[in-house]
Order: sequence, then structure tokens, then C-alpha cells
Amino acid sequence: MAEESTEADPVYLFDPRDEERRLVAQARLFDPLTERLFREAGVTSGMRVLDLGSGVGDTAMLAARLVGPDGSVLGVDLSSERLAVARSRACDAGLENVEFVQGDLLSLDLGDREFDAIVGRLILMYLPDPVAILRSAARRVRPGGLVCFHEVEATFDPAYPPSPAWEQARRWFLETVARAHVEPRMGLKLFPAFVAAGLPEPALRLEAAIGGGREAPAFAWADVFKGMVSLMEELGVATASEVDPATLEDRLLADVRAHGGVVVGPLLVGAWTHTCV
Repeated sequence: MAEESTEADPVYLFDPRDEERRLVAQARLFDPLTERLFREAGVTSGMRVLDLGSGVGDTAMLAARLVGPDGSVLGVDLSSERLAVARSRACDAGLENVEFVQGDLLSLDLGDREFDAIVGRLILMYLPDPVAILRSAARRVRPGGLVCFHEVEATFDPAYPPSPAWEQARRWFLETVARAHVEPRMGLKLFPAFVAAGLPEPALRLEAAIGGGREAPAFAWADVFKGMVSLMEELGVATASEVDPATLEDRLLADVRAHGGVVVGPLLVGAWTHTCV
């Protein structure tokens, strides 16, 4: 089984029918963390940025605000449906310095366009060979340019004290991720991946949302678990009736509050470095 998982292509975890809402909700939690990462890494006014795996556009729009009208952002994603949403959202936000194209970085023809920075959030975990993508990405960046990625570590116990409800949801999540061949520890693998791609050793940042009582970010995990129900059923991990997505968030939050506990959101690991001059 382990040998098969190294060869199979990862499967996207989430139901596309609710993906726009889920990604926008996720961005409300993750954007402040990603903005701090980008600022610390050096994303600033006037830069030309390439965003990989743009989805519905949140990371690209965040970068567009940081680089301002004198800079530009090009977002790339495989899904034409998600990119249509991204274009609409960027237009609604009045961001004229961001554009989106459909394609795969390894085969996308960008001509002789060169970028000051390449960024991505929660994209390498879905790729069968993240080192190859990092190596290819580095060739798109000018000498001395920035390579910066934000990835997750999601194997820890997200609630304390532990409870049966949270432990069951966590087991469903980890089993589904394993069967889908997705890397839930990509955040911790960023450092060796950067080095294996021939990049200088990256600087690292680890950050997560945390809260208790009414402020416990149970919604973040509930959205993850609920968004995976269709895949859970397809892979034989759990049924929709077992997960009961309509009440899951309320049950998880009630469980935490009943125990006076806390919830830790997904850990986001940021890594950044500069290509050799």
C-alpha cells in the first residue's frame, strides 16, 4: 500500500459544489497569516508576482494589494471554473493589476515573462512532485528573486482536551488524505523540498489561529471535514450520515466549550528564499 501511495497522483480533497464558499471562508482565517509571511519575505510595491494554484483568487488578490498599482500579479490554476470566479472577484474588488490564466506551470507558455517573486498557498501538497515545481518556478524568477510558499501541517490533534467527536473527525480526515495521496505535512517538508530543488536554504515561519470558547476556530476544521464528505464516501472512509455535515460545526464547537477547551487551526508553515544572483 505504501508503495502505491508514492506513485499515485494526489486527488483534490474538496467538493467543487461548495468550493467557492469554503475557499473564501478559509481566506478570512488564513489571509492575515499569509500577509504577514509575504511582508516578512519581502513582497512589496512594484513587484511582478506569479501566484501558483490561485483557486478563486484570494492569494493573488492579497499579493496584488501588496504590490500596488505599480506592480502586477499573474495567477495560474488548472480549473477554468475557479479562475472565472477569481476574475469576477478581482473585478469586483477593483484590482486592475491582477490577471489569471489557466494552465500547469510545467507546461504553461509564458514567453519571456520574468517575475520578481513566485508564491503559492496550499498548492504543493496536491502535487506528485513538488520539488520539480519548485525547480521550474525558480526558473521563472529573475536572479535574486523571491520564492515563497505557504503550506499546511495538519496531522496534529486540533482540539484540547481531546474528545471523541474531535478524535473521530480527525481519523476520518487523516484516512481520507492518506487514501487521496495528499501530503498533510507539506509545511514541514518545505525546507528539504527547497534544498532538493537547488534553492538556497529557506527561512521559515510557523503560525496558526487559536482560540477557546466562542472564539474557538472550530468552523475552520468543520469546513475542512464537511468539504471532504463526498470524497470520504467515494473512498469508503465514512458516509454523509455518519459525518452529519449540517450539524458538525455546532457539535464540534459545543464539545470544545463543554470541556473548556481550545481549538488550534491548521498550522501554516511559510518558507521563503531568494534565487542565486
